[in-house]
Amino acid sequence: MALNSVTRKSNQGRDIKYLNKDFSQFRENLIEYAKTYFPKTYTDFNESSPGMMFIEMASYVGDVLSYYVDDSLKESFMLYAEDKKNVLALSEYLGYKPKVTSPAISKLAVYQLVPKIGSGDTIRPDSKYYLRIKEGMVVESTEGTSFRTTELVDFNVEDDREITVYETDGLNQPTKYLVKKFVNVISAELRTVEISFGTPQQFSKIDLAEDNIIDIYDVRDSNGNRWYKVPYLAQEMVYVDYATSEQTDKDLLQFKDSVPNILKVIKTSRRFTTRINEDNTTTIVFGGGSQTNDETLIPNFKNVGLGLNNSIDRLGASFDPSNFLKTKSYGQAPSNTTLTVSYLVGGGVTSNVQSGTITRIDNIEFDEDTSFFTTAEQSAYREVQNSVACDNEEPATGGKGADTIEEIRENALANFGSQNRAVTRKDYQVRALSLPPKFGGVAKAYCAPDGELDNNSPASILSSEDSLEEFTSLVQSLRDKDLTEQQVKDEVTKFLANKKSAVSEKNNPFAINLYILGYNSDKNLTTLNRAVKENLKTYLSEYRLLTDGINIINGFIINVGVDFEIRIYGGYNKRQVLTRVTSELKNYFNTDNWTFNMPINISEVELLIAGVEGVQSVPKCEIINKCLGNYSSNSYNISEATKGKMVYPSLDPSIFEVKFPNKDIRGRVV
Repeated sequence: MALNSVTRKSNQGRDIKYLNKDFSQFRENLIEYAKTYFPKTYTDFNESSPGMMFIEMASYVGDVLSYYVDDSLKESFMLYAEDKKNVLALSEYLGYKPKVTSPAISKLAVYQLVPKIGSGDTIRPDSKYYLRIKEGMVVESTEGTSFRTTELVDFNVEDDREITVYETDGLNQPTKYLVKKFVNVISAELRTVEISFGTPQQFSKIDLAEDNIIDIYDVRDSNGNRWYKVPYLAQEMVYVDYATSEQTDKDLLQFKDSVPNILKVIKTSRRFTTRINEDNTTTIVFGGGSQTNDETLIPNFKNVGLGLNNSIDRLGASFDPSNFLKTKSYGQAPSNTTLTVSYLVGGGVTSNVQSGTITRIDNIEFDEDTSFFTTAEQSAYREVQNSVACDNEEPATGGKGADTIEEIRENALANFGSQNRAVTRKDYQVRALSLPPKFGGVAKAYCAPDGELDNNSPASILSSEDSLEEFTSLVQSLRDKDLTEQQVKDEVTKFLANKKSAVSEKNNPFAINLYILGYNSDKNLTTLNRAVKENLKTYLSEYRLLTDGINIINGFIINVGVDFEIRIYGGYNKRQVLTRVTSELKNYFNTDNWTFNMPINISEVELLIAGVEGVQSVPKCEIINKCLGNYSSNSYNISEATKGKMVYPSLDPSIFEVKFPNKDIRGRVV
């Protein structure tokens, strides 16, 4: 205010224009100003006069300053910034970390030979020769692109395992089997660098000079302590996964076959974040705290400013609010140690290789215990190890170079909108479906506010399956302990109290019901066990809002079948036409194409059948319910649920499934 009044006073009576933007405008206005206010002092405005030289020099300076003011303002907005350094800084401010490279991803088929065991009808592969190949097996394509596996290959696990006869004897009895498993691979190489640190320094940095770093794989100090990567240094909680074992969680050990890893959240001070530089190199940034003092300082607001007894009252004193924010909770800085940094490099467009080209194994390590093998078995086991081969049945895709400025801009704006938080129904559904498979995959998810649907109370649904399973597990664990009768009663009372507390969460106006289903080994829908739900609970805890309560509930499966009749044109083979129709219906009712609360459009099914070559008409197309036995126990009245050739699902979140397509889809030619 004072500066504006002084400016107005000094310029009083003079016409000053503040809209000049370029050289010509500055020049014209300066000449006009000189003619108006200094008519007798200077009158020579010829291009070659000394006065015009000074006017044009002043115009030049004004033009340059005007440009930089405009450019600085423009570069401060993500929508208009063009300088890559500014775009990177703004993207980090919005919470998005640009990619300097993206790896190609493919599914690799891994093969091994297994000798037979047994004879006659009991002949089968000898399971003790099933291999466990550690994560990080290095394979190479014929073009020379290096790939590595991202997870353990365990041939003992039946999921996606295929077994065929490889060799037979003179009696046509199998002597060796070929076993195939699938594993994901990425185009990446693992590299390692060691960095020594002396006295601790706040926010120490490690600059990695390579410009194609995919991710930081592992960071460990001299004592073997692991340092964890976080999105920002103020984040104290990080995800850690442990192999499902008795030491990890004795109660969830029973689900080891379907859930090999348990997800937990831990609080750690050993953490770091990464930053992308203008030249696409990567910098690792550590915290600013110390190892001995790394805690958040929380003031007691009840006595701030009160002072001590008999001392001066400080209620009227001025306090710096930032004093209450000073903390060393940004993680500790490494000191007097050597950090071993392992990181992945690779990717790019050239890593997108064709199918059938990833066939060479460069490095392989086995997770094995052969101490119980005899000498002959040791030799056979080595032969099995040497039989390992691989091949990619699908091309590697997804490899690309660094994000362009426009890609960074758009991705940063999109990331800022989501804020990495689960807010809407879609957010929770996507987060649930994003649970990594090693923690137990969620195949279908549906989210609804608690109380929005009738008959979806956690009290009624959980008591039928989850609570019974938990109670059975509790009884089994109590049997294994030497407890008195009173101690058993106390444990049961505690269990019932916890269940009552969990059910009462539905009274939370912010509570939501998350209905989930998974796949079994045959890719049929099934309810998920408690190990998966515990992992999902841990996973969602880092994304949900503080006030949101989440009831994780089993969805409902309605098994159905299709009964149809067709008439065909003359000249067509009845069996071939019927086979083609059945094949089309199998594809239509593939479980991947269906989700919660999705109705069956009978008219659409009839059009699909009628569209098959050779079909003249569809006299009958009926959806029937399948329940009990090998099907879901949920009985459903299809006729009452059918309105206008639309079969609607139940009010409770449910999904239609043709469980056994080969026998549940039945057709006749009439």
